[in-house]
Amino acid sequence: MDESTKNQLIKASDLLIDADNWASVELLWKPYLDQGDLEARAQLACLYVNNGFDEGEEKNHQMESLLRETAEVGQPDAMYWFAFNVLRDGIEHDEMVKRAAERGCIEAQRNLGVCYATGDWTGPTDQALAVQWYRRAAERGHDDAQYDLGFMIILGEGTRADATEGLRWLHLSAEQGNIDAMRLLADLYEHGSYGAPQDATKAAQWQRRYDEAYAVLENQAQEMQKRIRENESEGK
Repeated sequence: MDESTKNQLIKASDLLIDADNWASVELLWKPYLDQGDLEARAQLACLYVNNGFDEGEEKNHQMESLLRETAEVGQPDAMYWFAFNVLRDGIEHDEMVKRAAERGCIEAQRNLGVCYATGDWTGPTDQALAVQWYRRAAERGHDDAQYDLGFMIILGEGTRADATEGLRWLHLSAEQGNIDAMRLLADLYEHGSYGAPQDATKAAQWQRRYDEAYAVLENQAQEMQKRIRENESEGK
């Protein structure tokens, strides 16, 4: 399966997942599963586990086993999400995240950057390596990694401080809807901090976009809580 096909299937799956329609998600991937496509098997397992589906004990076991099997043969996304959902922490978890990042899992690359930046793992703290891993994920379009990278460059952590480059990454992240980047841009432009130009107009623009995006997320959270209460009242 090529990258374009995978991304199209994931986008289509997201719509079905929003509708809580797992059966249709499986049907969407079935032609590739029937071909024994490793990528399809891994992505289906990741979608099931990461979105908290509970289609019964048999299906739960089937999907976790599929995630484990695809992780064991080295599929990068499966390796990362197996580490995240099953291993959770410890040396084995950290080593699998690192291998997944090295094999190209974008989420693992960003997560490995976090590990090196914070030291919250069994490996070392290394700001320069954090920048390297953030950059690898950021260059592939990961908005959180773009935010992380931009912030570190602005602060000069792990690399030479460069307000122009840092702002560029923050803008790329914010344009993808990252509210942390929006909020930071508003603050930087308001105060002219860390070499950013003071610009009241840009500060107001980013503050407005942040407020609007936050309101949308708040409404989504309330809707999700409402749905959970309805499911609980129906005994689901």
